[in-house]
Amino acid sequence: MKFPLSPCTRRVFLEKSCAAMAGLGASLAAGGALGGLFPLPALAATGPGRIAQQSRLLMGTIVTLTALSPDSALAGEAFALAFAEIERLSAIFDRHNPASAISCLNANASLTPAPPELAAVLGSALVLGKATGQTFNPAIAPVVDLLEAAKRARVGLPAHSDADMQEALALAAPGGIRIERRAIRLERQGMRLTLDGIAKGHIADAASGVLAASGLVNHMVNAGGDIRASGGPASGKPWTIGIQHPGTAAALLAAVPVSGGIATSGSYVNHYERTHARHHLISQRTGKSADITSMTVRAPLAGQADGLATALSLMPPMEALRHVENLQSVSCFIVDRQGRCFASAGWG
Repeated sequence: MKFPLSPCTRRVFLEKSCAAMAGLGASLAAGGALGGLFPLPALAATGPGRIAQQSRLLMGTIVTLTALSPDSALAGEAFALAFAEIERLSAIFDRHNPASAISCLNANASLTPAPPELAAVLGSALVLGKATGQTFNPAIAPVVDLLEAAKRARVGLPAHSDADMQEALALAAPGGIRIERRAIRLERQGMRLTLDGIAKGHIADAASGVLAASGLVNHMVNAGGDIRASGGPASGKPWTIGIQHPGTAAALLAAVPVSGGIATSGSYVNHYERTHARHHLISQRTGKSADITSMTVRAPLAGQADGLATALSLMPPMEALRHVENLQSVSCFIVDRQGRCFASAGWG
């Protein structure tokens, strides 16, 4: 299904969304501008309780928790527990922190015992890679590091030799990762892993579980644009999310209801040169960046949406749509480099 690229201003978006939410007062969440998604929580709920919201700077982004709660003290306690869980998991998955579990694995090529959370998310990443023809690849870190080094040096790309890139691509080739009982091993010398394309969604799911266990059934976790939503701000009303226009930061493309996970990957946020031709979505087969400008995925879980948004971005739009059609309860919205929009059958 193809649509013309028709941006609307935030004002128009707010007007349409407020009308769709049956008159609920609404405002953009504090962290909504990150990651290409703008959560639109109601600040005045129609059901029992009030909307509570807190934000913290975690995982290199703004994490916002929003919930419908009958008691502000209950919300505060639940938020504290959820933020603590996010911090705990971040200490496992942050590859830029030399003390994290994944950094220790990268430095030593093995980790025993490996945290079960690391083994579980890495296992999910490997399954996703196999299902998508290796477009999702946790071993892509050497290629990403090569490009990030050039960006930090403020030199034009390529700032590396062809031999450097070929070596990095060889390290990122499929295989070479072993998960055995409580141990993880990297079998090629120099291999390094990154779970940046999937871990944040899994962390959002974990925080959602904490909020639900604390009695806040109607809540939303926005981890810098990787979102897990449960229930809604009123009976029968799910949370509403806006998708950023990839070419205009102040414009939005669409407003969609979300019950579960939603995530966006795109070339317009984390890129290595002004033209956005080189960005963080990189193919292991070619070393080149994806041609898709924006890929938004809705799925039952935020971790699933996060990983799929990354993997599908490295497919041609029609191939990505075909892949989504074979997945249960998954839909996607795509913007290609020409500004054309495509949506899977289940999107609407």
